[in-house]
Amino acid sequence: MSRTLSDRAGRGFDRFIMAATRRAFALPASECSVTPTKEVAPGQHEVVMLTVSSYRFRVLLFIHFERNHATRRHLAALGGGMAGDMRDEGFADAMMERGNLCCGSLNRELSRFFPHLGMSTPCILHGNALEHLDALRPSTTRHYRLELAPGADMHLTLAICAFADIDFSFGEEMIESGAGGELEMF
Repeated sequence: MSRTLSDRAGRGFDRFIMAATRRAFALPASECSVTPTKEVAPGQHEVVMLTVSSYRFRVLLFIHFERNHATRRHLAALGGGMAGDMRDEGFADAMMERGNLCCGSLNRELSRFFPHLGMSTPCILHGNALEHLDALRPSTTRHYRLELAPGADMHLTLAICAFADIDFSFGEEMIESGAGGELEMF
């Protein structure tokens, strides 16, 4: 039996992921445009993969990126450094950290509606790994485009595997007043 995600819950996931992405990837006092799109990221790229899981669903978040100069410059600026200082290892660490912040923010928003959430650690995969996403039989797959800065564009893929019917009511004020997705220590 196939489980469904209501239209209202789908809109909630859209709003949560767009807000989480802005918090994780926007420079202070700048705009980070996040828009839903129909297509998967074009061209050769890598992805940072993260998950948020509960008893009722598993969310897989894939952040598509290229190791180009504009993206390096943007990530370096987010970390307070210079793009020339960002070698491959530093770049990978910065991408995984930003992905972790984004996923943490999504996790925090979802925890308002669903108890017992777990979040994975980030890992980097080749973009071709998404060719096998359908094997997980997601209830819905959503795509987004991020415009970070000139020449620094990324894409997101959000796949939601529902183990029960998912519906929840959310308010705009919850998204705007949320925390920044920082790591919580216990």
